Amino acid sequence: MEEPDASKKAIIVVDMQKDNVGRFCHEVIPKIRLLIDKARQKGIPIIFACDSRYPGDFLFKKLELPHRNIRDTEGEKVIAELDPRPTDFMIKKRMLSGFFQSDLDFTLRQLGAKTLFITGQATGGCVLKTCMDAFEFGYDVIVPADCCVSPSAEDHEWALRYFQRWDMLKSTVEEAIALL
Repeated sequence: MEEPDASKKAIIVVDMQKDNVGRFCHEVIPKIRLLIDKARQKGIPIIFACDSRYPGDFLFKKLELPHRNIRDTEGEKVIAELDPRPTDFMIKKRMLSGFFQSDLDFTLRQLGAKTLFITGQATGGCVLKTCMDAFEFGYDVIVPADCCVSPSAEDHEWALRYFQRWDMLKSTVEEAIALL
């Protein structure tokens, strides 16, 4: 992958919302925040791709999930530790991928973004789906391993190996920051 152009980058934070963030997320929050802060210093846009579901969403029943991230509730909001700002972009998503029938691709193209730094949770679910759709839409994708997390360590490690095969993976947030 060639050196990314600073003016054509964006940070995407997937599903780091009040209803989603559990104990398994605590170690990645400061690392994601560091990436966000460094990106803001360089004028790189921050995009939060957030689960936004309606009561009775079919995924709750199909996957036997508790009802969470209900649209326009407190639980749908990005966690305060990531310091979401009015200048950030909030993309509501109904499916696992941040791209599926959302405004994410349109927003990125309007911003002129070519290289995406994708973080968040769950590594083997929503992060994976968002990364692969980004790749198929022609974006360069960078995934800092220590800025992603999953409730299942096995799923997390599997997804990191998958990202490695696609030349998306960076081991640390510091490696990713060096590319901002």
